[in-house]
Amino acid sequence: MGIQVRLPGIVTEPEIEDLGTEAFTRTHQKMKALAEDVHHGHSEGKILLVEHPPVHTAGRATPQEELREGVVPIERGGRTTFHGPGQLVIYPILRLPKRDVHAWLRTLENYTIAICAEFGLTGEASVDGTGVFVDTKKVASIGVAIRHWINLHGVAINVDMDLAGFFEISPCGLEPTTMTDLSRAAGRPITMNSAKQAARLHSPILSTGH
Repeated sequence: MGIQVRLPGIVTEPEIEDLGTEAFTRTHQKMKALAEDVHHGHSEGKILLVEHPPVHTAGRATPQEELREGVVPIERGGRTTFHGPGQLVIYPILRLPKRDVHAWLRTLENYTIAICAEFGLTGEASVDGTGVFVDTKKVASIGVAIRHWINLHGVAINVDMDLAGFFEISPCGLEPTTMTDLSRAAGRPITMNSAKQAARLHSPILSTGH
């Protein structure tokens, strides 16, 4: 595999790969392998789009009592969350536009807010954490791990899903009733394909940081 050279001042739009529906553990292995390729100069990285079968994952801040059987502990920040059908998970396995983790988290929030706007929704960044809300209800969770200034994990946007999986946990330390999806927030069905189109449309935000 050849070495890819990054030219100073030139920003290229990242490749986007739609994985369809795939088990979290399989996607997790793919993102880690891709991050290694980016680190060694073999790839510029990709944005992975995926739906996961039902699974609970636990970030580094998860209290021990929440690490029950069936919950998958992973290296991202944050606490426990739920992934399932009808949720679009976006993994930008990319070098950070600049070496500032807090700025990167704000970039992910702005990206998600731009996606919400495509459906007439006014998204707002969390005032006391990381994520995006519409009318005080949470539509998207954000959690990352940074290795060699390369991003792992990303954004989970609830598009049109059964929210019951959130009621089995304390999602990101919140009450389960805080969670909603784009369809409920908009008062009309929003399809996964339209959400993916919006994710593709606004992907340059992830390369430029704005």
